[in-house]
Amino acid sequence: MATKMYNSHLSTILYSCNEYYILDTYMALVHISSEVNSKYIIQNYSDSKADLISLIRNRYVKASYKTVFNCLNTLIEKKIISYDNTIGAWTLNDMENMTKSADNAITLQDNAFTGYTKIRSFFFTDEFSNMKAREKRLIVYMAQLSDSKASEFHNGFSMNLLKHNSGWLKVLKTKCRYYAKYTIEKLLNKYSELFKDTSEDFRQRDYSPDRNKKFKFSFYCPSLDTRKLEEDTIELVKLANIKEYNMIMDKLKFAEVTLSKKLVMHFVRAISNIKEWFIKERVVQLIVNKYRAIQVYHSRENIKSLPAYAAAVVKAVVKEYRQFKSSISLENVKKYEVGEYFMEYIDNNVNEDISYDIEKSLSLF
Repeated sequence: MATKMYNSHLSTILYSCNEYYILDTYMALVHISSEVNSKYIIQNYSDSKADLISLIRNRYVKASYKTVFNCLNTLIEKKIISYDNTIGAWTLNDMENMTKSADNAITLQDNAFTGYTKIRSFFFTDEFSNMKAREKRLIVYMAQLSDSKASEFHNGFSMNLLKHNSGWLKVLKTKCRYYAKYTIEKLLNKYSELFKDTSEDFRQRDYSPDRNKKFKFSFYCPSLDTRKLEEDTIELVKLANIKEYNMIMDKLKFAEVTLSKKLVMHFVRAISNIKEWFIKERVVQLIVNKYRAIQVYHSRENIKSLPAYAAAVVKAVVKEYRQFKSSISLENVKKYEVGEYFMEYIDNNVNEDISYDIEKSLSLF
């Protein structure tokens, strides 16, 4: 499961995009993606924007269809996301580069961030969602600064709006320091529960003229703390996909299989983007059977990467489902009955071993 955002993507959004919910949309896309051998994919086997928008809106972004549609279009135009027909998944482009070290050191003032910014659970709260676009940009910029090795702002933030080429002004998309000052003051006052404002103490230690001190701020933001990041992320995945989580846990318990919390969350993420519930059940049963063979019967080698193996299973099952649809007329079949017909089709074709398709698909990831 993805827990990081590519700073190159974030910089493009912060400085080149104006859509109100584009940061929310991008964060949702990253969060519902799975890291499979360094690629970041959203595996729902549909190149339909409508299906992808449905995933985003149902769980993370409380905005209209048209709003998210416009945000998604912008992300596609900026080449941040695209659909890969080979693996049948939406792909967050170039995200594999975010963990690579840069050849040359790049200063924060260049506004060309390398590396990644960790996803905070705060980004999926109503409080963040209801913020104004410029406030969201500031929060994400703070998270970037906090996570950057080149930054001095790991425990708190200090700001000098009079500084030449100020990154804060660029994020606010203004050259007017008075407007920036007003925005920062309003942010600290409006969200006083999020920030610990230490600006007055900071200014008292400053020897510059009083008129200059008014453009300088210092504050902490506990909501951006990452010390419990992995635990929070696992809980966030669980809460957003509670039905899938419960199904997986029930099948694991019945099969006497034990997985770590992190593996369970990878498991949940692998099926969470699939539209049809009966396909989810088929994928889960195949993976649980594999783990039972490993842990109970000791007849199989352990799975090296659950996200990669699960992605291969999903691809193979979707192929199986498409073959089923091509072999039967569904015109007079009620929607809720399709799953029953699919399972009957599987039972009648037991001689067709799906393991070959899984191994073949695994080579793509």
